[in-house]
Formats: sequence, structure tokens, C-alpha cells
Amino acid sequence: MNFGAAARVRGTRPMGWRSGVISLELLVVLPALFACTLVAVQFGASLSGAVAVHEASVAGAQMASVLGRSNQAVLIAGIKNTVNESLVSAGISTDSTGPGGWCAANMQIIVQERVSDPPIYNGSAGSDGPALQSVPAATSIPADCIRVTVNVRLAEVAPDLLSSFGFSVVSRFITGSTLRYFNG
Repeated sequence: MNFGAAARVRGTRPMGWRSGVISLELLVVLPALFACTLVAVQFGASLSGAVAVHEASVAGAQMASVLGRSNQAVLIAGIKNTVNESLVSAGISTDSTGPGGWCAANMQIIVQERVSDPPIYNGSAGSDGPALQSVPAATSIPADCIRVTVNVRLAEVAPDLLSSFGFSVVSRFITGSTLRYFNG
């Protein structure tokens, strides 16, 4: 006697059918989960880099505040060294050969100050590196203040994990800007 055929209830599926559905669900959901993981890692690395770039601009503005209204070359050199040290200590290489060097193709420092009343602004000569980003408007700088803006290529800060999905960070920048009064 064959009780298996008689005991089978109409509309039920054999045992192997359920494992096929699970495999199909896994094939549909797994790429989305992978993409979400890559987005989270990319965002976290970019956010960490943005904080480091902002801290570098703060360190550069503090150095500019300490140096005061010295000549332009001394001011730029002091700010450049301070910003570079801050970025290297945060693990951001400013040179393609390793930390501690300077690569103007990946970074830009803009120094702007208000040099007199009525307002005359100095800034275009105080820029180091190529014009990665446009110079911010200097009209909002109060008297006796200096603004240090640091632009860093996002590809130097975070890996380009989403390029296979059509979103690349190669042409994007992180900008940190700090306004500070001169000390004495």
C-alpha cells in the first residue's frame, strides 16, 4: 500500500521547493545589502575626513592668528606646515608618495584677510595649490580677522567604493573654513 500519495494534501509543495525560494530571496536581497554596506562605509570615511579637514583649517587659522600680520610668505609657509602636520596626524596623505610631503594637486589652502577700512581684501595672492575650488567671497570677513580655507580631494580622504555603482568621489572635494581674529 502506498499511503504517501493518498496522504498528500492537495496544493502542498514538495520539500525542495522552499529552499529554492530562499535562494531566490537571497539573490535579490544580497546585492542591496552589499550596496548599503558600501554606502555606510563611504559615508563614514567621508565624514571622518571632513572632520579632519575642518580641524586642519582650525589649526591653520590658529597659526595665522599667532603669526599675526607678518609678511605673506612667512604667513603662508606657517599655515601650510601646520595644515600639513594636522592632516598627516589624521592619517590623510597630502602626497602620493606617503605622509609628510606636500602635493598641491590634491590640496589647496586659501588665506584671506581684511587689510583696511573701507574694506580691501587680500586673498588671491594668499592661495597655495591649484584652483580646486573657487575662492570664497571675502566680503564677510570682519576687520582684524583672517580666514583659512582648506580644500582636499575626497579621493585622498576616503576610498572610492561606489564607483562601480556610478557614483565616484574622484572629482569631489572636502572644504573646511575657519575665521579667526588676530592675536594682538
